[in-house]
Amino acid sequence: MADSYRYRCGECGHRTAWGSESQGAEAIESHYGRGHPHVVPGGMAEFRRGPSCGGSGCALALGVLVLLLIIASRH
Repeated sequence: MADSYRYRCGECGHRTAWGSESQGAEAIESHYGRGHPHVVPGGMAEFRRGPSCGGSGCALALGVLVLLLIIASRH
Protein backbone atom coordinates (compact mmCIF):
# COMPACT_ATOMS: atom_id res chain seq x y z
CA MET A 1 0.00 0.00 0.00
CA ALA A 2 1.76 3.08 -1.26
CA ASP A 3 -0.27 5.73 0.58
CA SER A 4 -0.12 4.26 4.05
CA TYR A 5 2.08 6.66 6.00
CA ARG A 6 1.53 10.12 7.44
CA TYR A 7 3.84 12.02 9.77
CA ARG A 8 2.85 14.48 12.49
CA CYS A 9 5.11 17.28 13.73
CA GLY A 10 5.96 17.07 17.42
CA GLU A 11 6.18 20.85 17.74
CA CYS A 12 3.04 22.21 16.09
CA GLY A 13 0.87 19.25 15.11
CA HIS A 14 1.38 19.72 11.34
CA ARG A 15 0.49 16.56 9.40
CA THR A 16 1.92 15.46 6.09
CA ALA A 17 -0.29 14.06 3.36
CA TRP A 18 -0.73 10.28 3.17
CA GLY A 19 2.04 8.78 1.08
CA SER A 20 4.86 6.30 1.08
CA GLU A 21 7.13 6.05 4.10
CA SER A 22 9.96 7.84 2.33
CA GLN A 23 7.68 10.61 0.99
CA GLY A 24 6.37 11.27 4.49
CA ALA A 25 9.83 11.30 6.02
CA GLU A 26 11.04 13.79 3.40
CA ALA A 27 7.95 15.98 3.88
CA ILE A 28 8.31 16.15 7.67
CA GLU A 29 12.03 16.91 7.38
CA SER A 30 11.20 19.72 4.96
CA HIS A 31 8.55 21.02 7.36
CA TYR A 32 11.02 21.05 10.24
CA GLY A 33 13.58 22.82 8.07
CA ARG A 34 11.09 25.60 7.25
CA GLY A 35 9.11 25.87 10.47
CA HIS A 36 11.49 24.70 13.17
CA PRO A 37 15.01 25.14 11.77
CA HIS A 38 16.91 24.62 15.03
CA VAL A 39 14.93 21.61 16.26
CA VAL A 40 15.75 17.97 15.54
CA PRO A 41 12.83 16.44 13.58
CA GLY A 42 10.53 14.44 15.82
CA GLY A 43 6.85 13.77 16.16
CA MET A 44 5.18 10.55 15.20
CA ALA A 45 4.33 8.43 12.20
CA GLU A 46 0.85 7.09 11.54
CA PHE A 47 0.17 3.94 9.57
CA ARG A 48 -3.13 3.48 7.77
CA ARG A 49 -4.32 -0.07 7.29
CA GLY A 50 -6.14 -1.18 4.18
CA PRO A 51 -9.88 -1.66 3.98
CA SER A 52 -11.11 -4.07 6.58
CA CYS A 53 -14.26 -6.09 6.84
CA GLY A 54 -15.86 -3.95 9.50
CA GLY A 55 -19.32 -2.54 9.15
CA SER A 56 -22.54 -3.36 7.40
CA GLY A 57 -20.92 -4.86 4.28
CA CYS A 58 -19.65 -7.91 6.14
CA ALA A 59 -22.87 -8.30 8.09
CA LEU A 60 -24.83 -8.32 4.84
CA ALA A 61 -22.51 -10.90 3.25
CA LEU A 62 -22.71 -13.08 6.35
CA GLY A 63 -26.51 -12.82 6.37
CA VAL A 64 -26.76 -13.86 2.70
CA LEU A 65 -24.43 -16.79 3.36
CA VAL A 66 -26.52 -17.99 6.31
CA LEU A 67 -29.70 -17.64 4.24
CA LEU A 68 -28.19 -19.70 1.42
CA LEU A 69 -27.13 -22.39 3.88
CA ILE A 70 -30.64 -22.56 5.34
CA ILE A 71 -32.17 -22.83 1.87
CA ALA A 72 -29.66 -25.49 0.83
CA SER A 73 -30.29 -27.57 3.95
CA ARG A 74 -34.07 -27.64 3.34
CA HIS A 75 -33.76 -29.27 -0.09
